Amino acid sequence: MSITDRQRLKLLRTLETVIGPEDAGTLMDHLPPVTWANVATVDHVSSVGHQTATALRGEMQVLSTQLRSEMNQLGIELRSEVDQHGSRLEAAIEQGFRHQILALGTLGTAWFVIATTILQLAK
Repeated sequence: MSITDRQRLKLLRTLETVIGPEDAGTLMDHLPPVTWANVATVDHVSSVGHQTATALRGEMQVLSTQLRSEMNQLGIELRSEVDQHGSRLEAAIEQGFRHQILALGTLGTAWFVIATTILQLAK
């Protein structure tokens, strides 16, 4: 049953007459401003808290799964890029060694020609 503001005021006036204004105000302050059906109980608050915690855990699980998936994908992409750069680096190093071996071969040939020429001139 819902109580109206008019009924609350009538009750306050009656209480003021019977027990005095101060005690009537104190008593009225302890009455809920709405019907008891609108007052939350400890069980209701606990239930809402539990439901909220459950919902948050579910959302966190979904986000965690998404994050792990994204991290795995980034790891795959990173490994692919490292492999590509590694292959290019290996190719560049190999090409550099080939140029050095060719240069050393050319230098060796030049020294051989010079030495041969010096020996022929010395005869």
